[in-house]
Amino acid sequence: MTEDSIINPKALSNLHEFFASGYFEEPDASPMLRWSRAVRRRFENRKMMPYNGELLYPCGSTYIGGENRIVASSYSFTYSYNEGALMDMLADATEDEREALLKLQTSMRDLGEKLNVIKTPHTVGGRGYTHSIPNYGRVVREGLAEHARRIAENLAMAQQRRDRERIEFYVGLQDVLAGIECWHQNILEFLRTTTTDNPARSNQRLRLMVGERRRKRLVAAYEQVPFQPARDFFEALVAYNFVYYLDDCDNPGRVDLELFPYYERDLEAKHITHDEAVDLIHCLWENTDANSGWSAGIGGTAPTGEPAYNDLTVACLEAAHKIRRPNLQLHVRRDMPQEVWDAALDAIATGCGLPALYNEEEYLRSLREAHLGIREEDLGWHNGGGCTETMIHGRSNVGSLDAGINLPLILVQTFQERLPTAQSFDELVAAYKEDVADVILEIADDVNTDQEIKARLRPQPMRSLLIDDCIDNGREFNAGGARYNWSVVNVAGLANTIDSLAAVREIVFEKQEKTGAELLEILMKNYTDEERFRQRISHCPRFGNDDKRADEIARDISDFVFREFLHYAPWRGGKFLASCLMFVTYADAGEPVAATPDGRLAGEPLADSAGPYQGRDRNGPTAMLKSVAAIPHYLAPGTLVVNARFTKNFFNTDEGRAKMKDLVRTYFDLGGMQLQINVIDQEVLRDAIAHPEKYEDLIIRVGGYSEYFNRLSPALKQTVLERTEHGI
Repeated sequence: MTEDSIINPKALSNLHEFFASGYFEEPDASPMLRWSRAVRRRFENRKMMPYNGELLYPCGSTYIGGENRIVASSYSFTYSYNEGALMDMLADATEDEREALLKLQTSMRDLGEKLNVIKTPHTVGGRGYTHSIPNYGRVVREGLAEHARRIAENLAMAQQRRDRERIEFYVGLQDVLAGIECWHQNILEFLRTTTTDNPARSNQRLRLMVGERRRKRLVAAYEQVPFQPARDFFEALVAYNFVYYLDDCDNPGRVDLELFPYYERDLEAKHITHDEAVDLIHCLWENTDANSGWSAGIGGTAPTGEPAYNDLTVACLEAAHKIRRPNLQLHVRRDMPQEVWDAALDAIATGCGLPALYNEEEYLRSLREAHLGIREEDLGWHNGGGCTETMIHGRSNVGSLDAGINLPLILVQTFQERLPTAQSFDELVAAYKEDVADVILEIADDVNTDQEIKARLRPQPMRSLLIDDCIDNGREFNAGGARYNWSVVNVAGLANTIDSLAAVREIVFEKQEKTGAELLEILMKNYTDEERFRQRISHCPRFGNDDKRADEIARDISDFVFREFLHYAPWRGGKFLASCLMFVTYADAGEPVAATPDGRLAGEPLADSAGPYQGRDRNGPTAMLKSVAAIPHYLAPGTLVVNARFTKNFFNTDEGRAKMKDLVRTYFDLGGMQLQINVIDQEVLRDAIAHPEKYEDLIIRVGGYSEYFNRLSPALKQTVLERTEHGI
């Protein structure tokens, strides 16, 4: 590195760019050492979040104004770069600061260009992203002091072998731990000395007294955890929450599975009650919500293969009433107790979309048959991360989402080239599959290039510390150090593709109402002056109505796409697993797509999930779910999200609740793997669109998570309104 390009880290520190200053302290060091130093400086200088007597600390949003505005930590990309913030700082910078900022700009642009290797337009909500789940339980059970011991022991062996790469890896992790230890001590000092303003009213005095007791309890807990093992449920949850914030509030993961042993002991000793546990878990959920955090899985299967339902599972469900996040995922086994069913239906009935329901037996089968090398004792630790991309809690690095594929975008291109000349429907479908296969190969190549360059230039020190088996392997997280590695890709517009092909088969090849050339011309003109014909299309077979003519196309196309992805291995290892996690991206994904033969106009949203296009399922919920079950879900263990809307009468009577349970169980027995439920009245949605100020707390389930309705775009609000509402 030339002298002209060396950045003064002190100037960056003066600007409170602590993360960036650490990165530039040793510009000739390896990326692992540089990013580890960045993490250390960030935590050494991190301001304390406000504390107002909460049960857990840290609490609230991780965002702290005035710190790390230009280069910030990112759980998905190691760092994020905000050039707008840099330009704002330049206006008032001193000469030394201005020089540092301009050099920082050049350096970040150069690094960004090297890392910008994904060129495919088929991102669909995924472009080299990496959600993950730390091994919370290991910190809770062993303490970070044990991590430090293992690192020191492995460093000594690496030094004996003169293994430079591993030496740098372990020295970097020691830097990360030094930063964590400093932050831990700063938290302790803050909690010991923080005060609350004197209350003016008696009820405020009472809240202050409660807050003081909580503060002292937190101080006592932090004198033990997270560097030493937790001794009770409260200490375990404090350590859990601490690790959640260390990882920048991504996924809470398998909370009940990790914490139940502590809860069970305290419950038996009468040191805690069920209601107190609900309050504590609710605080963890609030912290997740405050940071727009992601997924937590409960229930399902223990490492022994036995059912993992317990009283803490119920507490997790009760704590989720009317809350937006986390994306609570209930793993449903055939032997799930009725009390868990009841708690789940109670939570869903509040309208928050939580929990989503997951077919445990089918997930375990799917993960086994994907040949990902998962140990049998680790299978029960599967958990959707991010929206709900399947990974293994504490043990995996899953590209999530690494990329996507826009099926209707490819379909339009195939039609433009082949529809006028195709002699048969089978010929047209074969041509489409060829085009899809070409795109999948391009996607795999792009993702592999991205994974390789990240391993060299963008390591993840914090996740290398917290996820097995990076320390034991002596290998960084992005370089393949985690026990399990694979990639999840997003499949968009499946229902549009099914309905479009069904319409072409009937109109062009079976009934010959239009030639291929005539239909293509209508599409190219975006149905201009063809509204009557567009309405005629609505009478063609539609996916979601238990119509074999549409469902056989669904089975054929999805089977081909899912298997084609499974043919390829990511650079880091494993397989490419298909998913359908359209969250809020299905509107954007439709913008570049021209008119399609399903009657969709150019630029309109695509299907919002792996289920039917919103509003086209007209034969009831059983027919809808039977159609969706025609798709081979087990070939797409990345998770195929399925949205469903039900009226409240499914939840407010014993008969309705029994029917809902039977409906879910039947769908899962048919091979469906995921179902998420909205319970919201149509008139409420219409009023919320007209009067958003009245519905600031209205929550809607979209994609793989729940979101405040007012945060959705007008186009997305309309698609939610168009979803079929199923009643008894």
